[in-house]
Amino acid sequence: MHPRWRVACCATLLLASAVACGDSEEGGGESSGATSATSTTGPPSTGRPIVVDTDLAVDDLVALAFLLSSTEAEVRAVTVSGTGEVRCPQGLAVIRGLLAVTGDDDVPVACGRSAPLAGDRAFPDAWRDSADDAYGLDLPAAPSSPPEDRDAVDLLTEALEPGGVTMLTLGPLTNLAEAFRSEPELASQVGSVVVMGGAVDVPGNVFGEVLGEGGQTSDAEWNLYVDPTAAAEVVASGAPIVLVGLDATNQVPITADFLEVLGVNAHTDAAILVDTALDQNPSVSSGEAYFWDPLAAAVVLDPDVVTIEEARIDVVTDEGPDSGRTVRSDDGHTVSLAVGADVGTFEELFLRTLDGLEPGELLAAPTPPVGEGVIRFDGAACSYEGPASVPAGRMRFTFDTSEPGWSGAVVHMTGELTIQEVLAWIEANPASQEAPPGVDAATIVQGGGAAFVDVAPPTMALACAGDDPIPLAGGSFVVE
Repeated sequence: MHPRWRVACCATLLLASAVACGDSEEGGGESSGATSATSTTGPPSTGRPIVVDTDLAVDDLVALAFLLSSTEAEVRAVTVSGTGEVRCPQGLAVIRGLLAVTGDDDVPVACGRSAPLAGDRAFPDAWRDSADDAYGLDLPAAPSSPPEDRDAVDLLTEALEPGGVTMLTLGPLTNLAEAFRSEPELASQVGSVVVMGGAVDVPGNVFGEVLGEGGQTSDAEWNLYVDPTAAAEVVASGAPIVLVGLDATNQVPITADFLEVLGVNAHTDAAILVDTALDQNPSVSSGEAYFWDPLAAAVVLDPDVVTIEEARIDVVTDEGPDSGRTVRSDDGHTVSLAVGADVGTFEELFLRTLDGLEPGELLAAPTPPVGEGVIRFDGAACSYEGPASVPAGRMRFTFDTSEPGWSGAVVHMTGELTIQEVLAWIEANPASQEAPPGVDAATIVQGGGAAFVDVAPPTMALACAGDDPIPLAGGSFVVE
């Protein structure tokens, strides 16, 4: 799980904030919630038994929807990590809503403790508030009379006791560590523990601004950073550990091109939910979103989606910014470490599973874009590189700059004003909350990513914006 998966409107840009925030519709499919598609409910699964511990960040929801859609998996229980992004008991309502979407209402759920086994680390409140709200997703309400709430440790113990069960963890390892403390023999009974967490040979993702330590960046990954004691105990438990951390997940970015394919292959409730969640994620267009938890879930179904090597790993538990860091050590504990990922195999498995395709059934292909454009900012000037005219349809845009903090914008002009006149109006009316005349909508394109935009007559304009309150015009093109 990565903390940047937070649903919000487009990145703030003065030009765009004055108009309706444009929907880039990167998925290209239905985005009205999982209410009118084919249900994924079917006969009871006869797949491999799996128990999931999750903190219900956006990528957790995506991973769970994917896993629950698989005929190869039998999810026997889901426990919620109260030390993760979602809080308990709010997480129970979120997971029950997701299970209702996928038709798995009978899967038992439980919440765990809200404090780490040691220390007081926690995800930022703003991230937790978003998780409590299910990131704005339209999930069904929890039943008015839900099953009696259970403790996560008790549910884990019961679900893992038969032996041979795959344990998938998608958040801090607090619940599983407590279960192993309660019943130490569980570690030898579990089939394997697939952990989304860690950063062994790559940088971590806990940033100094969050830590309150200036610009320093921790080499820990968030799931293990929040409760390093729990992570260290699970790694040292003797259970067969498969560590799927940033070393592998950094190789599977979520791209606008992928979401175009997802959008035309979203026919089940689960697929539409995932399409909606990813389409609303601003980190996708900025190139900062990766398939963190979904890759770990895919490893449970098909280990060949990653490259594995045996490694001896320790988890740093000493207090400091690197607490929770995973390090190679001759005195460490042997784990199966995912060091690479097969992007094509993963994406194929993910799409086919979510949409319930039969073997041999082909994925649908999206309509090719009517054109491609590049918005550039060289530190002084904004420019557009692309066709001078295109037919109405979907167009692919990228933003090219080496300047931090700058974004591009694709603006639909109504024909009343030119883009230069619109920018002059904004400069003359800096405090206005009204939309500038001549502008219908704007879509943000972040550096390092891409966006698909529906272009319409008569004209589309391009702009760049950063710290300067007045965006820079970059050009325009005609839509026929």
